[in-house]
Amino acid sequence: MKSKRAGTHTTEMRFKNHLQSMKATLYRYPTLKELDSYIPEFVALTWLENVSQLGDFMKERGLQRRDIVDEMFARRTLPTAMETIHLTFLLEGLDLTNVTHIIRHRMFSFSAQSSDPTSMEGHDILMNDAWEEHTDLRARAMELCIEANNLYKDALDRGMTFYDARHFQPRAKEAKYFMSGSLNHWIAFLNTRLGRQNQPTSDNILAARIRAEIIKVYPQVARWIHPQSVQHHYVGAMEHKFNLNTFPPDELHSMACHEKGIDVDNIEFNHPIPRDQYTCNQPFEELFQEITEDD
Repeated sequence: MKSKRAGTHTTEMRFKNHLQSMKATLYRYPTLKELDSYIPEFVALTWLENVSQLGDFMKERGLQRRDIVDEMFARRTLPTAMETIHLTFLLEGLDLTNVTHIIRHRMFSFSAQSSDPTSMEGHDILMNDAWEEHTDLRARAMELCIEANNLYKDALDRGMTFYDARHFQPRAKEAKYFMSGSLNHWIAFLNTRLGRQNQPTSDNILAARIRAEIIKVYPQVARWIHPQSVQHHYVGAMEHKFNLNTFPPDELHSMACHEKGIDVDNIEFNHPIPRDQYTCNQPFEELFQEITEDD
């Protein structure tokens, strides 16, 4: 029997920057015109005996259909209305650690780039900026990734299945995912992953790119997803057992700690200095500002 697998592992693997590689493409969403067609009835039924009375309801209040949609975005109507708005994104430039972060948000639906029935040989390696200033370690990492990729190819050539050959592949290999969920859940996801005190730079960039795409189609929600806001759990739990003391507070969070009377000098952190003081953070800052420059 002829193998269907022949010739499927020929693409060359590349090394590329993890932040610059991240993309978020909004694949599917209801337009504002489509929201106009049903949101007014959805939220106004609370005040009506029948949805057929909506015309009189709007006339009495001097409202157009878009006005009611805007009220929904302002969170002055039923909060469940935004759960009816589903957005589907194609996310690219994820490493396998990023993947674990997005799939923790269980209110979403996912579709993963498969590593069977196609080969992972050509999946690129995402390079982290922190390794740029340690050239010897970076060179070792690249050698290991190349050797792991060669091991994978050799395993396939020996007749292993895609399922088994991938066992020792590096987590730094790129993956692509579709991620779909309601606007309410996207807002919650972004407000978590935009946090700088205990989220990696890659999560911040992915969240910033998703946010930018959502605001293009629904500019009304920008007010609910600020690019930089206080992580209240980080501050509130700082002195307690279930803290997230990854980095010492930056200027924004130092102010929040001061307002709560928290003595930061007596708290132990996982890392010695705030994240924004690491030299490898500069490329992140420049890219983040570029993505959010309209805010």
